[in-house]
Amino acid sequence: MLINIFKKNYPLQLLLLVLVPLVLWIPAFVNPPELFRTIFDMPLYDVVYSWAYGFNTIASICAFVIVVLQALFLNYMMTRNHLCQKTTFFPAFLYIILMSCNVQTMTFSAVLFANLCLIIALHFFFKCHDKNEGIDEIFQSSFFLALAGLFYAPYVLFIFWMWAGLIVYKLYKWRSWGMSILGLLTPFLLLAVFYYLKDIPVEAKLFSNVEKWIDINLDFLDIPLQVVYIVLLVMFMIPALGNTLSSRSNRIIEYRKKSGVMVSMFVVSLFPFFLSKTYPNMSFIFAIPLSFFFCNMFMNLNKERYANTFLLIFVFCCIAKIYMSL
Repeated sequence: MLINIFKKNYPLQLLLLVLVPLVLWIPAFVNPPELFRTIFDMPLYDVVYSWAYGFNTIASICAFVIVVLQALFLNYMMTRNHLCQKTTFFPAFLYIILMSCNVQTMTFSAVLFANLCLIIALHFFFKCHDKNEGIDEIFQSSFFLALAGLFYAPYVLFIFWMWAGLIVYKLYKWRSWGMSILGLLTPFLLLAVFYYLKDIPVEAKLFSNVEKWIDINLDFLDIPLQVVYIVLLVMFMIPALGNTLSSRSNRIIEYRKKSGVMVSMFVVSLFPFFLSKTYPNMSFIFAIPLSFFFCNMFMNLNKERYANTFLLIFVFCCIAKIYMSL
């Protein structure tokens, strides 16, 4: 039923894209959570936090709008780059579900804004797949990666995703690789100059919690709902990744390259995921590649009945996770 809607029924897709997110976010609208903080928050998020502090209701509403806009832009990218059919909003639907799994994070958070920058970085990186060097696109992509890192520190590690993507695209020229480093460094250098002119110690702003970043902490295993949710994600993640990898050989070269970029993003996202440890928003780091993998898996299952069953289980578990944690 649901799968068929996302394949063929455009009006009902739009209805689901409105109703299901609203059901998930109602608790946050009724009782808005406080703005979300972690030890990985960086200067750009500190600015957002200082502006929005005390306006919890507005922050939750704005966060909802940002998630929906991110989902729609991600969906546009997937369809434009031939990673899914043009008449579906399924990637957007999945992204919203993945970004709405915890009431505590239904507000402004560093990962929310970092994901926005990462989606824009992915947009520019897709554009250089058929370029000889892709200098401009690589610089723009790595620039937005740096902005993501200036919201949420672990996202700097996604530079390894970009380098893996350059290998997938077979862009081996030193100028392409050098431009990725220059794009990454530019926002940090601009920020360092700003702090220097303001006579503010750079290390105090960028590395104040660095000693806590590598602490190993498995406290999230004491939260049953979080454990069940992660187990469910893994149960869907493994076959979804396998489906994407196995289907690449039958597709056009553009699809193989861009799906390879998404696989690289998923692999690299494991590192910021484990750095994030106990934080309720740690699964948000996977939201972009998982939206693509899940879309592939559910749309390509031979028996639509099973696809519908698995999708309904996933959606209802996410809704149950929200309301059982109240």
